[in-house]
Amino acid sequence: MKKYLIFTVLAVMTACTNLDEELYSVISQDNFGKTAAEINSLIGPAYGSICEYVDGYYWYGMCSGDDYIIPSRGYDWNHGGVFRRIHEHEFNALEADSYYNFWRFNAVTNINKVLEMIEDVELSDKPRAIAELRSLRAWWYFFMLDRIGPVPIVTKFDDTIPTNKGLTRKDVYDFTVSELEEVVESLSEDVTPEMYGKFNKWAGYTLLAKLYINAEIYTGEPQWQKALDACNKVIESGAYILEPDNDTNFKVECENSRENIFVIPYDYEHFICYFIPYQMSLHYNQVDQFDIRFDGGCWNGPCFTESFMKSYDPKDKRLGWFLYGQQYSKKGEPLTDRKGNPLNFTFEIADYANATEVEGARIFKWELEKGSYNHLNNDFAVFRYVDVLLMKAECLLRLGDEKGARDIVNECRERNFAPYDASVQIKTLTLDELLAERGRELVLEGWRRNDLIRFGKFTEPFDFKNTQDNADGHTLLFPIPQIVIDSNPGIVQNPGY
Repeated sequence: MKKYLIFTVLAVMTACTNLDEELYSVISQDNFGKTAAEINSLIGPAYGSICEYVDGYYWYGMCSGDDYIIPSRGYDWNHGGVFRRIHEHEFNALEADSYYNFWRFNAVTNINKVLEMIEDVELSDKPRAIAELRSLRAWWYFFMLDRIGPVPIVTKFDDTIPTNKGLTRKDVYDFTVSELEEVVESLSEDVTPEMYGKFNKWAGYTLLAKLYINAEIYTGEPQWQKALDACNKVIESGAYILEPDNDTNFKVECENSRENIFVIPYDYEHFICYFIPYQMSLHYNQVDQFDIRFDGGCWNGPCFTESFMKSYDPKDKRLGWFLYGQQYSKKGEPLTDRKGNPLNFTFEIADYANATEVEGARIFKWELEKGSYNHLNNDFAVFRYVDVLLMKAECLLRLGDEKGARDIVNECRERNFAPYDASVQIKTLTLDELLAERGRELVLEGWRRNDLIRFGKFTEPFDFKNTQDNADGHTLLFPIPQIVIDSNPGIVQNPGY
């Protein structure tokens, strides 16, 4: 079913960065654009770049948080120590080229081109189509605003050389918010398969909530009430629920999840980029544990810090999202590492710069289907309803309603315990506990760095990051990649790099 949900964009792309613009550079206006399906086929190419959301930079950039790390294991995964430098916030523009390049103007350009193409086309629901495109563009601006800050504001498809000279992070925030505020009410309220993987009104309000809740970081002025109001728009729509079984949201076939708000519909045959968490993380010898077909085998790299793993209550079902302890073959035989030692994943990591093959728990959050390839067929949820609820709880807590916030967090936690009794319920909700719960629930969904910054913890020491960041705060942004600076004299580097 899913392959029919990946938009008409598939007709014009063979890989996540190979859009053949000529195939959709001319639109016939003869009786076209009258149905929802036809409108979707027009705006579909603008979605071609969303697969790039989960790329190599996604995984490497997450090493800057306190939960997910890529230790050196002898020569394996050493890469000159770059992953340790990311974790310790020793960022630089040259390494950004290859490891944390968050410049996404190819996506913005694609969207601007489609907007220009439909400008003079007569559509039956043109305001909705334009709103969807502008919202998608705003999502990419939020992506860049959060990671690299002041980027050029480009809304036209022309030959103008983009520049960020004179622009501030607040300018980009103001532009992104104004775009969404102007169009969000024109977005579709549809949550049927026709809008699966596309920007509807509730994705728009979730994105607004993300912007408002981080407003103090982006502009210096908090917007907790606005964030709360945006969350309530999604909640009061009644369109989404907390799935009783949390794992429903990470199945290979998760189209029926009523919790996932905006997803990227990855498909091994048609729509891939770098959604390869298991190839990166599983041990070399675990190919025999799972019936998988990974080109290049398993790489035995990323894992989780001991402190993060021990933040879970032993009764928490979400510990099932990780592999730890002795691993076994399909026949039930104990597996070994390459030296013949038991393949027994530990929470403890003694030496981050020279970890053993078995140190560190591994991710197992997404269903791994039989015969899976390295690029997963699972869809990736960018926005989930549980995140909206946790954002609402945060706003209430910051506005002084601890009980209201606590009730929401306990509601979100309940499905992960059997029973959810007094021994595991949160009695008093603090910001630290809320941050920890967001980390446990949203692990590897791309929000940890963002959360740590908002809660004031990103620059502090944590596992294998022993020092406080520079007081000038420049590490709160990644550098603009040097390749971008070198190719465009109109781009100014972020301070500190």
